[in-house]
Amino acid sequence: MKTTALLFLLPVSLTFSSSVSAESAGRDDSSTLESVVVSLQDISCQSCGASVVQLLQRKSGVESAEFDRDSVEIVVRYHPSSIVPKDLITAIREAGYDSVVGAGRGSYAREQEFAPGLDVDWISRAGENVDLEAHVVPGKVTVFDFYAVWCGPCREVDAEMQTILESSSSVALRKINVVDWSSPVAQEYLQKVGGLPYVVVYGSDGRRVEAIEGLHLKRLRRAIEKGHR
Repeated sequence: MKTTALLFLLPVSLTFSSSVSAESAGRDDSSTLESVVVSLQDISCQSCGASVVQLLQRKSGVESAEFDRDSVEIVVRYHPSSIVPKDLITAIREAGYDSVVGAGRGSYAREQEFAPGLDVDWISRAGENVDLEAHVVPGKVTVFDFYAVWCGPCREVDAEMQTILESSSSVALRKINVVDWSSPVAQEYLQKVGGLPYVVVYGSDGRRVEAIEGLHLKRLRRAIEKGHR
């Protein structure tokens, strides 16, 4: 997978909505409209939701579609004479995504499961604030990974760190689940950061080496190497 252009810019909340579709532009009888909630399941990023919205916008009979990042749901307004919820599910499945009709069942893909024995720990799971320097591991290069389950590029950082950790016992990973931009930990560390991934590297001497905004895996490796010196 290419990793050179995956900087993930993030608003506090993200909602996508469509205007009246070309097929339904001539209709003015809103009483014929019905609404349905479609829950996306095991998607890897919020941009996946945007892709599904764009897909549904092109379907004849769909009036509008709005994606909610937190619930991982799409509210679709449609003309039942032209399309039904089963058709929406089929179209989403053909695009490579799983979904079901109904609220409360949306989900993101599971987080990376790191191999046993690797020096990995979650120091903030629900957006609570933390003191980074209190979690620097003496004698090791410590990588602090600010991430969110809805950040696709963050998953690539996980995969890269898995490889790095497997090849070096002198590297520690400390993960910080941002949750959203309003969380205490985001307010403390990310006010001047425009997007995720965001990693901060401390050297084995306990000094800060570099902060990296966006998906830059080679730069991450160089920072870790520098931290060993």
